Amino acid sequence: MKPSKLKSHFTRCHADKNTEDVSYFRALREKQDRDGLAASYKISLLIAKTGKPHTIGEELLIPAIAEVVETVLHQRARDVTNKIPLNNDIVQRRINAMAEDVENTLCCFLRQNEFPLQVDESTLPGNEAVLLGYVRFIREERFVEELLFSKEFETNTRGESIFQVVQEFFSVKGIPLQNIID
Repeated sequence: MKPSKLKSHFTRCHADKNTEDVSYFRALREKQDRDGLAASYKISLLIAKTGKPHTIGEELLIPAIAEVVETVLHQRARDVTNKIPLNNDIVQRRINAMAEDVENTLCCFLRQNEFPLQVDESTLPGNEAVLLGYVRFIREERFVEELLFSKEFETNTRGESIFQVVQEFFSVKGIPLQNIID
C-alpha cells in the first residue's frame, strides 16, 4: 500500500490509535503472536485428547474458526486464522513438546520424593513384550497414579532383564532408586 493511502486509512479507521508510538504497535503484534501460539497449543491439546488425526486442525478447525470469526465477530477471518498455526507437523510438535514437559515435571517430582513403583509386563499381539512402570504418590493432598514409562524388551522377560530396564530408565532420568518405597 502506498504510504499516503496507508496514512489516510490509519487516520480514518484507527483515529483512536493516531497518537500511539511505534513501540505500542510492536507490542500489540507480539501479544497477538503470543496469543496465536497459546491458541495453537490449546487446540493441539484438544486434538491429542480426542485422538483425532492431526490433520483435523487445518482441514476442519481452521475453516470452522474462520466461519465463526466472520459470522459472529464480523472480522476478516484470514487475519485471525493466520496467527494460529495448526498444520499436521506443527500439531505433532506441540503434542510432543507438551508430553515431554509432563514427563520432565513428573521425573523432577520423583527425584525429590519417595514413591512406590508398580511394574507390569504385558505382551502385544505381535508377541512383543512391553514393560509398564506406574508410580503412586500424594500431591497437593490428592492421591495420584501416573504411567512413568513404557519400554519394549529387547531380550527376555526374566527378573534380571526387568530390573535392568527399570535401572536404565531411572539412571537416564536421574531418579535415585533409593526413592522407591514399599
